[in-house]
Amino acid sequence: MQLREYQQVAVDAVWRDLFTQQGNPILVAPTGSGKSPMIGSLCQTAIEKYQGRVIVLAHRKELLEQNAEKIRAFLPPSIPVGLYSAGLKRSQTDQPVICAGIQSVHKKAGLFGSRQLVLVDEAHLVPDDGEGMYRTFINDLREINPKLRIVGLTATPYRTGSGSLCRPDAIFQRVCHETQVKQLIDDGWLCKLTTSLGEAS
Repeated sequence: MQLREYQQVAVDAVWRDLFTQQGNPILVAPTGSGKSPMIGSLCQTAIEKYQGRVIVLAHRKELLEQNAEKIRAFLPPSIPVGLYSAGLKRSQTDQPVICAGIQSVHKKAGLFGSRQLVLVDEAHLVPDDGEGMYRTFINDLREINPKLRIVGLTATPYRTGSGSLCRPDAIFQRVCHETQVKQLIDDGWLCKLTTSLGEAS
């Protein structure tokens, strides 16, 4: 599977950030830009180039299935992709890439062994403070591998009421790249915005 040019630019920015900065970045990509292929490419590079093991977290089983499908398109059949989700009745733990539902795994980090990379889809759902499921799972994975890195993907790097997802004390420290909606419209990847307003009476 081949990435579009803007997707490749975004993925390259993630790797550049991981190798030059401390902490954890967020990749901002608007709805419709194709985050799942970017996730697939990140998994491919982590495994084939850096011999890493990856967990991809999401909150809905539909996202887990979608991400797993795209990741498989980037990997050879010899590298399996696992699923861990109560909703999908799957509990695989040994594969190099696991797509996992956070509700199903947040107390089970020990099942997955040492992982080098966690990708958080819909990263705006990670809570601002407190432990929460994401923090619990990530902290437990860090007990196994203190060098664990986390990358968030989202279309909305802000929360209403609390502001940016990125802070020194948060899971994510900065936005490493943002694909602009205008760019995707201008390049023909997204439709132009239109409105449909009724005539005033």
